[in-house]
Amino acid sequence: MAAALNNSEPIPWLHKLRRLHGGAAHKAEWMAPEEVVAQVCAHYLEIVQWMQERMIKGSPRCPGDEAFYLAGAYLKHARILYSQGRFAGVLRADHQVQVRYFSEDGRRCLVIDHQTQRRMATYDRRAGVRLHTQDLGDGMMIFQMVYDSNLHRWKLEAFIQELPPGWGYSTTPGRVLLSLHLPDAGGRDN
Repeated sequence: MAAALNNSEPIPWLHKLRRLHGGAAHKAEWMAPEEVVAQVCAHYLEIVQWMQERMIKGSPRCPGDEAFYLAGAYLKHARILYSQGRFAGVLRADHQVQVRYFSEDGRRCLVIDHQTQRRMATYDRRAGVRLHTQDLGDGMMIFQMVYDSNLHRWKLEAFIQELPPGWGYSTTPGRVLLSLHLPDAGGRDN
């Protein structure tokens, strides 16, 4: 059985969070110390490796190990996915990871994963053989991580979105702007 996240313990780096771009409209964010950012990156890449192995093997290395790496909505989705089907798709890519936008309490943050050389391999899980591989091109994915005070590690909590091709690589500002507030409903959205 999965242990619930313990949010009662104080976060050790809480007093070290710093505010970036304070006072700048739509740019302000909380950032943790470099050692915390490095830990988030390391745990995220460890989770990516574990998910690749888990999808191919079709059974966990030890019962309940999903709860060691995953939390929240991502854990629920993964348990359903891992229990279904004979075939599995495994995404392999080179990862360049950025960690940003820590929550005010320091327990959550976003991981922006710049993925290059993305390939989706389809496996027959029973036979353990690869059936097909397709090139997906480069992409950028955003995930939410949460800190588990019991295990002293970061877990993948939610998939946020995939950004459009070319996001972040242009020297001119893109047409999509990061906004922390949704616009007022208009037209038929009322």
